[in-house]
Amino acid sequence: MNEKIAKALTDANAVKFGEFTLASGLVSPIYVDLRILPSYPESMAAVTEELVKVVKKLKPEVIAGAETAGIPLSTAISLKTKIPMIYVRKRPKSYGTMEMIEGVLKKDAKTILIDDMATNAFSKIRFIDGIKHAGGVINDVLIVLDREQGGVEALAKENVKLHSLITLKELLSYMKENNMIDDNKYNEILTYLEQNK
Repeated sequence: MNEKIAKALTDANAVKFGEFTLASGLVSPIYVDLRILPSYPESMAAVTEELVKVVKKLKPEVIAGAETAGIPLSTAISLKTKIPMIYVRKRPKSYGTMEMIEGVLKKDAKTILIDDMATNAFSKIRFIDGIKHAGGVINDVLIVLDREQGGVEALAKENVKLHSLITLKELLSYMKENNMIDDNKYNEILTYLEQNK
């Protein structure tokens, strides 16, 4: 488990409990809000440091931030690595160039998609399609948190590897070990995750 990441996310109060509808359409008793990271510079720095380590190993030519949560993360990575950055829209813009990509993406440039998290990764496939349509080559998606609800498998079908810094189960284990959640809450969430793979 990456304790540095677990601490960064809990320090930023990113984990919420209740009833939430996710981007995937699933209803969940837990929500991890990573869009708030830029409001917590120390947590943001810790997370981007770890993302940079993975990016340096994968050696992309272009970093693509997924709208919206991936944009601040990819900006920070680009500034630290000096690798050019683009961002990918959820849908083509309705004016001007009508493109999904903002920035310069050269044909056949090895691109990595950066986003905050994945549930079933269906939204990632739209971003991947946008990059491919614009001429980029993409084999890797890098996220902070994997909810482990089918993302790895969905992307594998697209010949894309999903890399994550931490899984939701690892984050929950850290919270339980540090008395941030009790056994009942921990077991409730684990049961939910098992039933909603």
